[in-house]
Amino acid sequence: SASTGTSADNMVANSLSLSASRRSVFERQDLERYANGDGKLIPKGGVTPLLRTMEKIANIHDVTVAQVALNYIICKGAIPIPGARTAAQYVDNMGALDWRLTEQEIFELENEADDLGFSFDGAGFKRSNAKFVGYGMEKWSLD
Repeated sequence: SASTGTSADNMVANSLSLSASRRSVFERQDLERYANGDGKLIPKGGVTPLLRTMEKIANIHDVTVAQVALNYIICKGAIPIPGARTAAQYVDNMGALDWRLTEQEIFELENEADDLGFSFDGAGFKRSNAKFVGYGMEKWSLD
């Protein structure tokens, strides 16, 4: 397992700089809007509260924040398909496989995502009653 070693603020900055040359202007603007908030649709502070919760959980398990995100997906019954451009990224991704979040940690992540104050659909930590099935969105319920 790898140590996190970075603060939530540094994680936001690092996520914005990763592969910046490969991102379009619109992608960079969108990332900055979610990371920092725009004060309109996304409250100031953006996703930083969620990143802080993820960092706290990562420190408890001595894993990375990326491993927390991947493990959350696994705990929800899905199979994540993470990208890896380097051997180090591959090793980091595989570090999400040999442990599980507790029910309390899942609850904390979902509550923090719900408390962000804006819709964060499709980004992993929001519960949904729809899925993309290749030809559009399909709604479902537990009736």
